[in-house]
Amino acid sequence: MNIQKYLRLMSVMKSGDYPDIEIPDIQEENSIKSPPQTIFYISNDCIVLGDAGFRERGMLLGLSILLIPVVIAMCLFFGYYMFSVEAYIAFAFVVLFILFLSHPYILGAWIEITRVPVSPVVFNRRTGKVYFFSDKDHQAKQWPWTDCLYAVAYKGRSIVACQYELRGFLMDGHRVDDSFSFGDTVLEMKEAPKNEIFYLFYYIQSFMEYDDEFEASSELISWRPSLAESARHTIPRLITDNSSVNFLSTVFYRTMCVFFSWQILGHYLICRYGKIPQWSQEIIDECGEDIVLK
Repeated sequence: MNIQKYLRLMSVMKSGDYPDIEIPDIQEENSIKSPPQTIFYISNDCIVLGDAGFRERGMLLGLSILLIPVVIAMCLFFGYYMFSVEAYIAFAFVVLFILFLSHPYILGAWIEITRVPVSPVVFNRRTGKVYFFSDKDHQAKQWPWTDCLYAVAYKGRSIVACQYELRGFLMDGHRVDDSFSFGDTVLEMKEAPKNEIFYLFYYIQSFMEYDDEFEASSELISWRPSLAESARHTIPRLITDNSSVNFLSTVFYRTMCVFFSWQILGHYLICRYGKIPQWSQEIIDECGEDIVLK
């Protein structure tokens, strides 16, 4: 496992220094009071989170939808100015070439439509298990909470910062047998401490292990979001202690909502009309009917 990509939180190490990143101590102020923003349901026994890719759902569908007005505009433009058969044939080849270049996005959009829009993860402190949909075969699975190896995983870069997510790994010796993501995709500058993403994990750990210190979040979201919720999901804002940075982040957010309206629409459609992920009856019996997203 590449430790420059995955920063371990449990099992092998719970604290220490990895390349240029210090893992904060669980006793730090506010380390347990940073709930994820994708909590669908919470009770005395269970907490249901979305997967870290929930924000990006519908991106390829949005790009495919964006192609429709482009092609229609081209048809109207060339239809008005072209009168020869040769010109219409040339235009047909141009359209086919555009479709050829965009076919990966169309195929990706089809995959998004045929799969579930969210892979929920359930943490149950009564049974001491975590329930998730496998990254390997997309089937519902359950595993003891303490037997998973948890890590902060580097996802990539966005326009403004690096992207990180929380992942759980099912290990077979030194080999990763399966994995799942949970919580939020967090934006952090490359040089900044990764405390926010670690605090998200500590919140879950507090729910599972530290009853007296856990504070239940009252901010729940719907996995069938409105357009405004889809905008907040797909374009997360960078929040800091600096008011000037927060103001610029808000201006950037409003601007990006206009330019990325296609992505917001894709996320809205995928979540609003996508399939409902199906838990097995055994898992529903252990966790209760409330974990079923409706």
